[in-house]
Amino acid sequence: MDILKISSLEKTVTEIAETAGHLWEKGWAERNAGNISVNITGLVTPAGLEIFSNSILYPLSLNLSFLANQVLMVTTAGSRMRDLVKNPWDYLCLLQIDASGTRFSQWPDKGRAPTSEFPTHLVVHNMFVQTNLTAMVLLHAHVTELIALTHIREFCSSEALNRFLWGMHPESYLFIPEGLAFIPYDLPGTTDIALASALALQDHSIAIWEKHGVLATGTSVAAAFDNIDLLATSARIYFMVKGTGYEPEGLTGNQLEGLSK
Repeated sequence: MDILKISSLEKTVTEIAETAGHLWEKGWAERNAGNISVNITGLVTPAGLEIFSNSILYPLSLNLSFLANQVLMVTTAGSRMRDLVKNPWDYLCLLQIDASGTRFSQWPDKGRAPTSEFPTHLVVHNMFVQTNLTAMVLLHAHVTELIALTHIREFCSSEALNRFLWGMHPESYLFIPEGLAFIPYDLPGTTDIALASALALQDHSIAIWEKHGVLATGTSVAAAFDNIDLLATSARIYFMVKGTGYEPEGLTGNQLEGLSK
């Protein structure tokens, strides 16, 4: 059985490729920035799992027991989103966590490695299963409009960012009423930032790493992208008004309260 021809997987790959194109076009995936992972456990048949039968088992730095026997599709290290659009299977790998949650096997097993943000993807997906969240996707991108906000000290908290973003555009409140989570700067690719991200994403569908980038979750890659796109629109409105020399007024507290009703 050729796993590359499973129709359900092809649909997921197509969605990843389309989203990669959107990220590149919007300037949110410069060089090899951006990475995506999807839990595809329910899409792979027992026969499809045979691709891992002769694979090397690599150790994990954490015990991810809730990911035991789960299968993830992950973009590879160094992948350029602009290239992934054209040849997605050249920039993706499949990973299966073993029954102990302490090791993983990979396909293809040579010439590719998972994204450098692999620890965060693993820990967040482990949290999804542990907490019974319906999210299946984690998307990381360098959303310039949102990163720029975290270079302004007054916006460096979840409370300040959310009040501001909701105020710039009512749709951001309607579709993301829980707001986003602010995660203070930490070294990318580490266990520390992975654990902080998983904690933040328990109650939020989107989080921002200070001065770095955005994490978005969803039941699909498109849904995760939509939330990023929406909040980026709010930030653009702010910068456009500021660019004309005016201070953005934003929605009032009463106007936001009206939206909640």
